[in-house]
This record gives sequence, C-alpha cells and structure tokens, in this order.
Amino acid sequence: MGNEIKLKIDKFQSEERLVDSIVGSLISDLEKSIVETGKAKILLSGGSTPGPIYRALDKKCSFLEKLKIGLVDERYVALDSEFSNERLIKSCFTKLPSDSYTIQGMVYDVQDEARNIELLKSEYQDFINRTDVVILGMGTDGHIASIFPNDIKSTAVLNSNQKSVFSTKAPNYPEQRITCSLDMITSANSVYLIIAGDEKLKILENSDLSLPIHIVIKKRNDIKLYFLAK
Repeated sequence: MGNEIKLKIDKFQSEERLVDSIVGSLISDLEKSIVETGKAKILLSGGSTPGPIYRALDKKCSFLEKLKIGLVDERYVALDSEFSNERLIKSCFTKLPSDSYTIQGMVYDVQDEARNIELLKSEYQDFINRTDVVILGMGTDGHIASIFPNDIKSTAVLNSNQKSVFSTKAPNYPEQRITCSLDMITSANSVYLIIAGDEKLKILENSDLSLPIHIVIKKRNDIKLYFLAK
C-alpha cells in the first residue's frame, strides 16, 4: 500500500454543505479580483460533481455581469453534443438573460482541430494573461482537466512551460480533447479541486503515484481541496 500525502482537505458528508462552503469561498475570491481590476475571470471544469456548485454560484452571486467564464477543458465536439462541457456549463447559468453572461467555449471550428486550437489561443488570450479562479475535478485515473496519464500529447502538456491551450487524447469516447496547459491552470490566483468518493481520495493521497493530479499539487501546494464522501 502506498504512502499517503498529507494534504489539507475540507471534507463533507453533505453535498449541500460542500456547495455552500465552496460557493462562499468562490464569491470571496472573485470579489477581490473585481475590487482590484473591475472584473473576474474563472475557468470551470465539466462533469456531474461541480454542476450543483455552478447553479448555486449563479443563484448567490450578485455580480454575474462582471464575470468572464471559460473552460478548463473540453471534448472536441459540437455545442449541441451531449458530451459538450460548454453546453453543460451554460445550462447552469440561467438566472439572468443569456446575453448577460460572458461564457467562452473552446470549440470554434469543429471540422479542423489544428485550426480550432489556433483560434482558441486568440480567444483565450485574456485567460492566458490572467485567470483569477480555476475549478478542477479529478478522474479515477488521476487525470485533471484533459491531461491524462499514458497519453503522448498529455505528457507533452505536462512537460511544457507554456501558458496556452493544447489538444490531447482521452482513453474513452470522445477521445479528442482540448485543455488549458498545466502552467495556465496553476498560475491562477486561486485553484480549487473537488473530488467525490473514497476511490479518488485514495489516489489523491497516494505518494507512490505520479499522476497528473500529483504534478498539479506539487506545483501548487496551496490548492483548495474539497472532498465529498459517497
């Protein structure tokens, strides 16, 4: 059995309490950025776990018009696909008219992957220059964003010092992915990680492993970790 990494983790038995705690912290972090710069920029992850957090943020945040929302990663699919992170995230922000939100996706050319990355680099330059908050999840294989173990393109992303966006390949459908780079993620003012279930917690705390999540934690030891028991 592997050695455990000693991390400060806020643990919750109740999803409602976890959501309340995270949203309170998020609003505080985002407000600081608005005071300093007049706006706040946040990168969100997809998946079922953070959905209730985004809906609560939409409900409780009083300055949604000053938020610029982007994605940490995306499946290279059309917006109307059931696999689209952009589609999921937009469905969580409904309190205001849709044109009141600034939500930037990652798919601009669904036919040409290389051209899409070049367009995305331009569209995400504002996030590349400065991101205030990043919200991460983690897979049971230890991947974060769309940076996967045992993927050549993901390994190149992990070894890159660039703050940019890249194409990677997932082990499951849809395989073609888009991700913010490791440096782009870890350079944010605040980085949150939300995990659910004991299986993921054991992977997170196992220091014998060197998965993408462990590399993130080594680069950013003040990451805000939230765990939901299942």
